[in-house]
Amino acid sequence: MPYTKILLVLALGLAACTPPSDELLIENVAIVSAHLDAPSAPQNVLVRDGVIVAVSAEPITAGRQAQRIDASGRFLTPGLMDSHHHVAFVPGMGAMGVTPASDHPALVEAYMAQQPRSLLYYGVTQILDPAPLLAWRDFEAAPLAPDLLRCGEIPNALEGYPLNQRDDSDALALYPYRIEGEATPEAVIARIAADGGVCVKLYLEDGFGAETGWPLFDADMLARIRDAAHAHGLPVIAHANAIDMYQIALDARLDILGHGLWNWQWPEGEPPVGETLNRLVEQGTGYMPTHGVMAGLGGQLRPDALDDPQLANVVPAALLDWYRTAGGQWFADELAADFPPDMPREEMADIFGFGVGRAQRATAYLHAQGHPLLLASDCPGSPTFVNQPGLCSWREILSLNESGVSLQAILEAGTINPARQFGLEADYGTVEAGKVANLLILTANPLEDVTAWDRIETIILRGEAISRHSLAAP
Repeated sequence: MPYTKILLVLALGLAACTPPSDELLIENVAIVSAHLDAPSAPQNVLVRDGVIVAVSAEPITAGRQAQRIDASGRFLTPGLMDSHHHVAFVPGMGAMGVTPASDHPALVEAYMAQQPRSLLYYGVTQILDPAPLLAWRDFEAAPLAPDLLRCGEIPNALEGYPLNQRDDSDALALYPYRIEGEATPEAVIARIAADGGVCVKLYLEDGFGAETGWPLFDADMLARIRDAAHAHGLPVIAHANAIDMYQIALDARLDILGHGLWNWQWPEGEPPVGETLNRLVEQGTGYMPTHGVMAGLGGQLRPDALDDPQLANVVPAALLDWYRTAGGQWFADELAADFPPDMPREEMADIFGFGVGRAQRATAYLHAQGHPLLLASDCPGSPTFVNQPGLCSWREILSLNESGVSLQAILEAGTINPARQFGLEADYGTVEAGKVANLLILTANPLEDVTAWDRIETIILRGEAISRHSLAAP
């Protein structure tokens, strides 16, 4: 073999054995981060072992094997955190393991493989799941997935929400943190903390629609849950979307309201919305607007819902085809059954839009008071197929913008606010040395144009640079 050919073979062999570089150098990029008053002048950012180690306007020396990205004319932001996303619920089907999801295992498998990629496609590099059931293990095992944080979910009594929505024999196994018998609030929350939970989730829900009277925890039990959670450094998230449920949560001084206020329960102009929201501000209660829940219910009823071209980026083709079948329309038919049979579905959808408007007004009120918001989609929020991972988060950003929330406050809602709310600011929320390198390279400035959040060029997940295009559904 010629000498030069031997050298070439040796070089190729050594290259094949060389591990990928643990360094990433992003050069000449403007930084947009909540700790800065304005986008920075061009900076250089060095990432090593998945952590930002240097940010400087001066040239940074990196190793010979470092990956380099020339981001001239681009904007670097923290990755987004969706503070309310459910990994165990398949859009258009509902909870995994329950009909109709249990009848379509191949479709569920395709969705679960795409779900984390869809979140990343829209720049979501961290999620909080307040009710992950058992699916969080599969989510974390995916080759590429946002960092997952989770609550321990405490359901109400068997006759209460959410257990009263399940009729399968295995339901209790999915809710291991029930308070009953010797499983006191203190013992249950100690297990949540030991299991890695970063928060406690409970339900203030006494009924949907015409249904009322579902049992709730009383004031003494809420106080015990709160005190036990705080003893472990865990905030308490309350599922609540109606003004009377808000008042219960505020009386109990719970930490976070897990839904926007779309149920006022009184004629326009009469409910004490301002009084309730003022209490929320005074107590510093965390607020998740979750506009997409009501928007998704309305969207499900629109005949052209599946024509949205954005769905093709985040939904496996086979699942999208199933949504178009009679079986895939089951939830739209269920929603329509609550309306007069001769009412056009577009009119039904508009009625849900009324709830979205109320939630947006409550959000605008809080924003005017300077109250921090949390980007939180509650995706999918119901068995609707229009609410898809990642796309939910993007639409929530658009709805905040429509509500009059400033672009600076939207940046904070998706980055630093959730980091602070859940005690994660040492790792997430800003582009600074020492933070986890979950970052986005955008082609536009998100402090000038809200659509910049959909103009993602590269997602950086713990130091790994990923082309957005590569994350789209196959």
